[in-house]
Amino acid sequence: MSKFTLKQSEITKNIQNVKAFMQDNNLDAFYVSSFDPFLNEYVPMDDCQRYYVTGFNGSVAETLFYKDEKVRLYVDGRYHEQADLQVDLNEVEVVKVAQNQSITSAMLNDVKKLKPSNIGIESARTSLKHFEELKDLTKVESFNGDIDKVIQSNANKEYNPIKHIEAKYRGPNTKEKLERINLNSDEAYFVSAIDSVSWISNCRGYHLPHLSSILAKGLVLKDRVVLFKDDSIELDASVAENKEVEFHSLDKMESILSDLHKQYSLSEVKYQSSMLNANDYQILLSVFTNSVLKSDANGLIPFQSIKTADELQVIEDSFERSNRAVFNTIKWVKESMAKGESISERDIYNTTTKMYQAEGAVEQSFNTISGAGANGSIMHYGDPKADRKIVTEDMILLDSGGYYEGGFATDKTRTFMASDVEGTAKHKEIYTLVLKGTLGLQNAIFPEGTTGAHIDALARTPMYRFGYDFAHGTGHGVGIHVHESGVRISSKSTQPMLAGQVVSIEPGIYIPGFGGVRLENIACVEKHPEFEGFLRFRNFTWIGFEPLLIDENLLNEQEKTWLKEYEAECKKRGTSFIN
Repeated sequence: MSKFTLKQSEITKNIQNVKAFMQDNNLDAFYVSSFDPFLNEYVPMDDCQRYYVTGFNGSVAETLFYKDEKVRLYVDGRYHEQADLQVDLNEVEVVKVAQNQSITSAMLNDVKKLKPSNIGIESARTSLKHFEELKDLTKVESFNGDIDKVIQSNANKEYNPIKHIEAKYRGPNTKEKLERINLNSDEAYFVSAIDSVSWISNCRGYHLPHLSSILAKGLVLKDRVVLFKDDSIELDASVAENKEVEFHSLDKMESILSDLHKQYSLSEVKYQSSMLNANDYQILLSVFTNSVLKSDANGLIPFQSIKTADELQVIEDSFERSNRAVFNTIKWVKESMAKGESISERDIYNTTTKMYQAEGAVEQSFNTISGAGANGSIMHYGDPKADRKIVTEDMILLDSGGYYEGGFATDKTRTFMASDVEGTAKHKEIYTLVLKGTLGLQNAIFPEGTTGAHIDALARTPMYRFGYDFAHGTGHGVGIHVHESGVRISSKSTQPMLAGQVVSIEPGIYIPGFGGVRLENIACVEKHPEFEGFLRFRNFTWIGFEPLLIDENLLNEQEKTWLKEYEAECKKRGTSFIN
């Protein structure tokens, strides 16, 4: 949980300062990014420019200043309720983007309608892809570091040393990964996505909260990986074990890239425009000609998202430990309530961390969500309250994950009753409908080549029949980061599901003022052992469901069988709540 907060008066001052900056530079509009220079999803609030000008602390949002109007904050369905609660609605307009549209496209549509004569950006915090989209609509003015000064950023820049992971905790070595990528001697990838950098180098640094990755970028060549980092980041002695990876100062990136260009006679350097900031692209242009630079939408993700058997074993072992951590947290809540002890949302949050640490976790893979009662309807409820005491009839949503020695993320969600009191009819209805969606999808069998959009409906259909839906995707990839590209289950996903990918299955129902249910399992996509040309899921999450919230009358015979089989496996592992 972020300890960095701003007073509303400070946010108001920052808004005024950005508007004054716009006026001084004759700008009609200004785009304020949520990202750092590595374009990370989870940026600490003390380094997130968007937080300084809105007060919204969700992981993803877009922010647009336009002349003298309110600041526009674009959020997806996960944050519709949270954003309203966190911003000053007199100064910030929350634009609630529908599930079938991206927040970026919604903002671009507004830019197209508003027709500003120009728009300012911080080029080091704006992806090349987004820069080019804006450039198609209006004149773009690039600034670097100026907004940090205007809003008086207080980012902490102290980092852990970079360490090389032991073979037993990470699978193939860098040489084997390079052979799999199979570049020609005159080809290279410029990689700035830090999970991809960490994957190819087999290094971890935990340089940002809830991320095991390292803050570095660089060139992946046929036979080696050349990375660049800030001089303040030290190298652990273990890094020397990896002969295929070398580190240099970020300040020397341009000159060393130039030397490598000559040494390898590079004819093609690929880059991922969505994960390359516009400033770095200018550096690449100064070294390589336009004919050498080639945009690649996926970068290293096609290799990274397909896990080897060794990687899957490490990941599965991590989930086994996380399963116990979550089960023991829920058990602690129920036992505490049975004893008549006073516990709060914050106590659950803190106990979850302790239970992960007891299993050997070195970090949480995201900010734990522990929402009781009505707070469970806030999908990414990141501010558990010490004064929100748990009562016996509370339904609680707990979403958590951790990192272990290998630095692969875990993720799982369970919704449960705080005590031995059964849920109300409404609680049971929404819980059982979500359960039907989770069971239906995780037991799916589907042809190779099936996209995430094609199987998304398996999770939603049971709740459609009762008039419910949820405003987020059904599944995301999981890897070194808890959200990994390459696989997605949603109504918009055109990506085919591939054997070896690890993905979440997490339908939900959220009713503001009442509560929310999400039941999230993580599974590996694998070839079906009997049916040639078909795929299925192999489950990694084994935590029993809440019997006090299940309405058996809403389950069909197949679902009852699936539930019985799942609970039997959980019972075998000691993680079922059924006696």
